[in-house]
Amino acid sequence: MIAAMAAILTQFPGEGAQPAIPQEPPRRPEGPAQGYRPARLPASPYDRAIGVLLPAAAFFLSWWQVGRIPAFNLTMSDMIMIVCILLMLVSRGLNARMMGRVSVLWVAGIVMLLGGMLIGSTFHGDFARWPVVSGQYAFALLLIPMVLANCSPHVLHRCAVAYIWGVAVSQAIGVALVNLFSRDMINQYVNKYVVTGNGRLGAFTGEPNSNGAVCVFALIFLLHAVIEKRLRPFVAVPLALVVVAGLVYSASFTAFSATILSIGFVLAFSRIRTVITIALPVVLVVVAYVGLGGPVPAAFEQRVGDAVVSGDPTKAGTFVGRSVLIQEAWQMSGENLLIGLGSDGYRKASVYGMPVHQLYLLVLNEGGIVSFLGLSLMFATMFVQGIFIAVRSRTDGVSALAILGVFFMYAMSLPHMFARMWNGPVMLMFALAATGAGMAALGTTRRPAWPSRAEDPETVRTPEAG
Repeated sequence: MIAAMAAILTQFPGEGAQPAIPQEPPRRPEGPAQGYRPARLPASPYDRAIGVLLPAAAFFLSWWQVGRIPAFNLTMSDMIMIVCILLMLVSRGLNARMMGRVSVLWVAGIVMLLGGMLIGSTFHGDFARWPVVSGQYAFALLLIPMVLANCSPHVLHRCAVAYIWGVAVSQAIGVALVNLFSRDMINQYVNKYVVTGNGRLGAFTGEPNSNGAVCVFALIFLLHAVIEKRLRPFVAVPLALVVVAGLVYSASFTAFSATILSIGFVLAFSRIRTVITIALPVVLVVVAYVGLGGPVPAAFEQRVGDAVVSGDPTKAGTFVGRSVLIQEAWQMSGENLLIGLGSDGYRKASVYGMPVHQLYLLVLNEGGIVSFLGLSLMFATMFVQGIFIAVRSRTDGVSALAILGVFFMYAMSLPHMFARMWNGPVMLMFALAATGAGMAALGTTRRPAWPSRAEDPETVRTPEAG
């Protein structure tokens, strides 16, 4: 793990949170590049600290859910992120344009989402959970995006590389534990959430479906980095193999489906050369592995393989059980349309004593139509922002839309998603894609993944997010 973090820090030597001011600032371009400006000095000690803490600690450890404080859902990554927020407030403040020109719609959606739940909590006299839930969402969907929107492109790329390495390290440890030790030994000496009773890998996210999700996110970041030539093949291939192994051991049908759809979406809008050099070898390897009868974890074969081969989604894990909860939520929604049940109120009202695993229906019942429309507005805002980015840079825009698609798929199969392991990668990809598209619109040549120390950092221009 220490070696991986050292590798992350050496990806971009000497970078702070902001590069230096150009000697002669370029003229503000017209058209789609409006809203971008040259970077500004100084790279203060605060900025340098952010440039180290944000990638190597916050995103490298973003998957570490098993070490959180349960009552507040506060992880080690969150604590470091709070330090970064304070450092940025002291140095130069936050950037409210976290979604570019549609930032107002983004904020309005969050206000509606949380406002509807506030009305429901107040009406039912159960206000205790609303501050916790609203605080989690505000931290994840407002504060973190405002920090990322104020970071330089190179810090954002370091965050992306750190995320890939972090997920890969967690999967390597998890897969090694599964194959070398019994579940009882893992529970006793590591954590009871690393491996489930049926042999699925939860790793350090603490749950197989969550672990599958971080693997999907990591693969999208990895593919984006390879296309942008920010990860060399001899580094990217082993990382991809480790992450895919973790994905398979997670035995999540949702993660498997999301991987196929998202990676296929990115490659479909990539150059033919990229498809040939990336997709074709992968397909050949998979076909050869399956054809030769390569070993597959029993949990994956039971939960994913049977559903894929038969084409019957009811064989995919807990599909039937979740369908029952969805049916109940749909029947209850008519009574909670105007005034919802309040934050976490659904769990108490349900005869099953658990929240429905469908975010839209859960929000509709807990916050009424106001929260439902707010959530819809947020997803619509991210979609529009992804289109704006794609107009300026196809690779960046398609990657942002792909990760949004994965986020939406999980929103349709999970309850509240305020944990940073769900939305942190999404916010990072949008910030990364926005800065990349801004540089493309300015006509700025992107620097290679391993810049030379002899390069003059004052020739680099940094756009605002959006």
